[in-house]
Amino acid sequence: GITMSFNILETIAANLVAEYPETQAWSDSSFNWIRTLPPASKGAIGRNLASGLLQQYGLTVTARRGLLRVHGLRISVKTSLMWGAGTIKFQNIRDTNFDFVLCLGIYPHKAYGWLAPKNEIWADGRIRSDRPGVTKQHKGADAWIDVDPDSVQGWLKPYGGTIDAMIKVAKVSL
Repeated sequence: GITMSFNILETIAANLVAEYPETQAWSDSSFNWIRTLPPASKGAIGRNLASGLLQQYGLTVTARRGLLRVHGLRISVKTSLMWGAGTIKFQNIRDTNFDFVLCLGIYPHKAYGWLAPKNEIWADGRIRSDRPGVTKQHKGADAWIDVDPDSVQGWLKPYGGTIDAMIKVAKVSL
């Protein structure tokens, strides 16, 4: 059975959790289970979430080589769970053969999305560091986008925000 020492450990852990409010935010979230998975699993789950969402809104989606395809357009999906400061960071956006990047930002009880053309992040083989929030990662081989949903960069705003706004962009762009 459970020993007294295990009960003591549980009590200490329950008291410690108050010092980590970001974990409390996720405790009753439908997305909590995703948090502990390795990056590759999170990426696959993000693609499945994005694909399912687009399909629910009437788009025909296929998946191939880590990309989603809609009407021949290639979509790279990047998923970010809320970071401690309440921001989201879409990482490892490589200069590969895609037309749009679909950024899915998941918070415990809300989500955000943007469907941006590749040339907003990469142009002529270079990261668009002239775009606020777009920075180099890993010596410039990858780009990442840092977004605070409460003050979204001007260049990113037309491509979504709420999931509903991103779906509207998808219906027009794809």
